[in-house]
Amino acid sequence: MNFDEVNVQQLHAQTFQTIDLFQLKTIWSDCLPDASYRVTDFSELNLHVTKPQLLQLRWIDLTLPIGIYSNETLVFLYNPYVRTLHTKVEVSLEQPSQDLSIVDFLFAQSQTFHDPDSYSVKMEDAYGLLPNSQWREFGLPKVKEPVAFMADISIILGVTSFQVATCKSKCLIDLESWAKRTGIHYTVESSGKWLGSKTYTVTCDVLKQSEQAILQLLSLLDHYEEWEGARFFIATETGIVSLFVGGDLTEGYGFGVFQYEQPGKAIPNES
Repeated sequence: MNFDEVNVQQLHAQTFQTIDLFQLKTIWSDCLPDASYRVTDFSELNLHVTKPQLLQLRWIDLTLPIGIYSNETLVFLYNPYVRTLHTKVEVSLEQPSQDLSIVDFLFAQSQTFHDPDSYSVKMEDAYGLLPNSQWREFGLPKVKEPVAFMADISIILGVTSFQVATCKSKCLIDLESWAKRTGIHYTVESSGKWLGSKTYTVTCDVLKQSEQAILQLLSLLDHYEEWEGARFFIATETGIVSLFVGGDLTEGYGFGVFQYEQPGKAIPNES
């Protein structure tokens, strides 16, 4: 479908300077009735979703036009090329008053991860992730104290659990010692035939831990240089998202990567 040929003359048009995914989702919630919709970016995206799934969409390229159809009738169109919005009803572009999820913010501000043949493949292999997992990248600021910074990020994002794959037995011993001191539930899985070739995957529940306990955990990661082997689990309203952290935060080359599944589809609510 040629975007230039889409007929929107009968729809309301409003010009604006900026828009983000939060505003679009708010508009969808206000102006679209409960129904089934087809969502397209007039390129590769072509989803068939219900309204609840429409409100859960997280990975939409806002540099492309977004069209929403009901029974093949265009009911919504966002045109980023001329920054115009077309809907059947008058809408407000004011930022919603409720608190916005930090995860939603990072998803909206992130971009497709551009290093799929190294880092993501390494993590998929280390943690048994599906090869079609999707990755979103965002830059991290240059910081003097990466441990303290990551502790803040972990607390703000509401990290529920932590996982690290390490081949260092000393790191395993220290992680187990930390887990026992803090009294948290943890599990250890090992792979590899011989002691020197084993990889230990340690999983710990950290949601209700104090900032001091989180600082101790992240200090261990920093000491053993296990940043790129660390996996942080974040519970969202639509599922569990994994956060990985890589690069050198002290030099300004740090990056975070969200990993999720089902490209271009809303993650179903967990029962």
